[in-house]
Parts: sequence; structure tokens; C-alpha cells
Amino acid sequence: MAVHRPSVAQEIELDSIKNDTRFYLELILQLSSHQSASILIFGLIPYLSLFIVETYKYLQDALPVYASSLSKKHDGFIQSSRMRVKFFDDSKKRVDGMFELLDWIIEFHNEWHINKHKGFLSPLKRILQKDLGVFGYDGHIIGSTHTGLLNLGYEKGDLPTTSKEISAVLGPLSFSVSEEMGQYIGQLSNWSEFAPDNMDVKHFEYNIQDEKLGYRDEKSYKYFASVFNGSEAQELNFALMLFLATVNFFQHILKQLLVGSPSTLFKLKFIMLYHLASSLRKLQNYYYPKDVLTSRSKKYFQAILKDKDLAQIRTRSKLRNILVHYRIHGVPNEILAPTARLFGLVEYFFDGKTYTEIEDKLDNQIERISILLEEWLDWYIKPSQFSSW
Repeated sequence: MAVHRPSVAQEIELDSIKNDTRFYLELILQLSSHQSASILIFGLIPYLSLFIVETYKYLQDALPVYASSLSKKHDGFIQSSRMRVKFFDDSKKRVDGMFELLDWIIEFHNEWHINKHKGFLSPLKRILQKDLGVFGYDGHIIGSTHTGLLNLGYEKGDLPTTSKEISAVLGPLSFSVSEEMGQYIGQLSNWSEFAPDNMDVKHFEYNIQDEKLGYRDEKSYKYFASVFNGSEAQELNFALMLFLATVNFFQHILKQLLVGSPSTLFKLKFIMLYHLASSLRKLQNYYYPKDVLTSRSKKYFQAILKDKDLAQIRTRSKLRNILVHYRIHGVPNEILAPTARLFGLVEYFFDGKTYTEIEDKLDNQIERISILLEEWLDWYIKPSQFSSW
């Protein structure tokens, strides 16, 4: 009887999942012993969810016996969290649907933190109560309570509607979801096809300076009316804060965790920039006809989007699809190089430019966009003005 042997493409697909399994397993193990994980995880959750959803789909087809043994209790939340990687490229929600989600998050925090106050002094307490926590590293915004809730994948109807019930449910539910995600990655790493090699060579080392981590509490309705485009477009300002926090997470946090440059990081940087560029363009096109963009906002939209390297990244949809879905289509077998970084795919889709050349472009774009978004934000807070965690 002939033995079925996987094709070169299939071997590379499995190897790619194996490499990513090791990346996420080692990352979780590195962060889990540090108090900062409870905040930093918000920046990682969408990419963990992407890995879980896409590898599960792959296993259902290629290794269904494995797929059937994996827990999917919180599949709905993980699926929604996975879509946050796409920002405003979510084909189901589109721009208006995403704005409805952002509005709900603001309302949710308002109920949780402000409307909980009852009694004679409740009006005064509500005026004073702040409902937005902004997280920073060395003064750079890396997340917030609002972007954190968004990245977790929760939507209207998933959570209770009163402050007391929210406090009782949100923590245990989020822990249960994260526990399932960790168990999924741990189980994947125990199977021979994906068991990590040479774990003695580390990809991660915790070099974050905890004293540079901090938070600052704000009133969301004032904050979102004063940054980026000002008082005319609260949802746009929320969206731009999400973009800034995401880019800064790559620029200021992941760099402090990584040793070397594993191929999974290249994938994450590429996927993030691809969808950031596309989503920014969607927002620009959505707001231009409404005549609400300030001249300053128009300038920054142009400054970010009119860059040839970013435009080149945004047009490589076929590479993006392979990196996201693990399925190699339309690439000649003779091009695939099992021992090369990302198996020769970068060179093929970027017309012979090397992996290192494109990686440098990704890093330059992340730094460039981080600087421009921080200028656009126009919210200058010294690191010393953040409170310690």
C-alpha cells in the first residue's frame, strides 16, 4: 500500500504552525510570572485568538482527530477577538458596525464605573468619577480599559448591564476564556507535529522596566472629545487611539520581550500593518464626505497613508492570506524553501527583495506611524504623570 506523503507546501504549512506554537507557548510562559501580564495581555489577545481560530480551521481539515479533542467552550468570544486584528476591515461589521461597537464600549464603562453610584451624593460622585484608564510605557500609550475590552472580543449582549453584575461576571469570565486559550496552545505543543524544538534557545527575555509602566485615569467623554480630531468625531478618536495603542505595543513592548527576530514576529508585524493601512484608508474615505475632518487630521491621514512602503505592504493580500490561514496557494513548489526564513515566501511576493530588507521596512513603518499618531493625538503627558501599577 502506498504511503501518503505530504507535499512540500503541506510540510511548510505544518512547520509554520509548529513555529507559531512555540512562539506563543514561550511568550505565555515568559509573561505569566510577571504582574504586568494582567495588562500586557490585552495587546496580545487578538493575535493569540487569530492563531487559535486559524490553526483550529486548519486542523479540522488536515488533522480532524486532533481538532475534535480541543475545547471550544468560548469559541464565540475568541472568534470575535480574532476579528479585532482586522480593525475596520471586518467585512461583517463594516465601518458603521464598528462604530456601534465602540459606542457600546463607552456606554458599558460609563455604566460600570459612573452609574454605580447611588444615593444623595451620587450626582457629585458621578461628576468626579473617571471611567477611562490609559496604560503607558515610558509615557507612550500601549492600551486602555476601552481598547482592552474591545480586544477581548466582547460585544453588546455578552455581558450584564448593571454595575454590580458586571463586577461579578467580567473577571471570572475573562479568566475562563484566557484559561481555555492557554490550554489550547499547551495541548497543541504536546502533539508530535507541533512539539517545539530546542527550547533551550530562548526567543523571549523579560526586559521590560516595570517602573516605566503606568496608568492615568480620565473621563472618557472629555478625553475622546479632546484628542486627534477633537469634539466632532468621538468614534474616530477612539479608533485612532486603538491604532496608536496597537502600534506602540509593537514598538515599545514586544521589543522589550524578544531575543532575536523569530518569523512569527515578522508575520504579526506584517498582518498588523496590512490591516492598519487598509483601515485608516477606510476611515479617511468614510469621513471625507461628512466634512468633519479638521485640516490637521487630513494632514496626518495623508502623511501616514502616502508612503510607498506602506502602500506596498497593503497590496500584498496573497501573502497576508497565507500568513493568516496557513494555506499556501499559487506559489510554485520550486520557490518554496523549507530552510529559509518564512520559507522563501517574502522574496516571492516582494519581487526578490530579501526577508531582511522587508523586515527593516516593517520596523521603519511601525516607528514612523507611532511617531505620527502620537503627534496627531496631541496629548502630551510626561512619564512621571502616570501612576504606578
